[in-house]
Amino acid sequence: MLINEVCSLTGLTKKAISYYEQHGLIKPTKKDNGYRVYSIDDITLLNEISLYRKLDIPIKDIKIILKGKNKKNLISEIIEEKAKKEIQLKVQKIYLKKIINNNFDEKTIQDLNEEIAEIEKNSGEFIRKELPRVFPSGIGKYLSYHFAPYLNEPLDTTEKYKAWMEIVEFLDNVDEIKIPKIIEMTYENISDEMQKQIAQNTRNEINNMLNAKGDELEKYKKKILENVEKQNDKSLLKVMNPFFKFKKQLNEFFNSSGYYNIFIPNMKVISSEYKEYHDRLMELNDLLSRELGIKYDENMRIIIVKDENDMF
Repeated sequence: MLINEVCSLTGLTKKAISYYEQHGLIKPTKKDNGYRVYSIDDITLLNEISLYRKLDIPIKDIKIILKGKNKKNLISEIIEEKAKKEIQLKVQKIYLKKIINNNFDEKTIQDLNEEIAEIEKNSGEFIRKELPRVFPSGIGKYLSYHFAPYLNEPLDTTEKYKAWMEIVEFLDNVDEIKIPKIIEMTYENISDEMQKQIAQNTRNEINNMLNAKGDELEKYKKKILENVEKQNDKSLLKVMNPFFKFKKQLNEFFNSSGYYNIFIPNMKVISSEYKEYHDRLMELNDLLSRELGIKYDENMRIIIVKDENDMF
């Protein structure tokens, strides 16, 4: 069926349907004359997408749900996240009422600040919430999004507290960087639970690749090389260029700021989850470099190196 009939059956506008197609949520067939033809499955998907949007689920999360092998688990995680937010809203209302009831008393405000910080430290939410609060722009904002899935442990030892203070000191004294809008929107349109799910999937993929042998390893290697080749697809370059430029900017910052000597070691102290992920990732990078002869070029694009002397 054509788009007018799809609009009638789903209640969606042409622009909404086109938007979902652009984001890879549906894939109608195209006729020689350029018209798109939608199937019954497309209608079913669009109705499901429409429902998720009415429930305020971001597009990025919807994409994960539709592609996920276990929708029930993914939806359950969203329910859990919404339940947590309901509790957080109730707690926030209590604190706001205390501020009003005490007529914005300076001592009350100070005490509430300390009380909330202490609760978050003990619950394991402190650093995940504090990073974007104390560094709301630039590199602080990027790192708060990037590391959020791994920041779930309480700040319950002197060693962890010292590591956190060194991270604060480091970030407060490095140069700011500008995050491209398209990348910023990517992070802002994904929920905490989905970030954790993506991080877990990434860890599982890393472990699978490290443990793969024989034909399974060959399949992974073939897939990676295919992805390297896709970088040269002209249709993708326009979309990917902002990401490549930002990766180059980040790499320059990482190499010149002390990031690898200060931030990363302290992050591994704060989060055992991140330490495990980082160590396994380094192991995988070493494996792929040796097995496939790939590395990043000066523009932070992955390339195949023909001469072993150019590997490092």
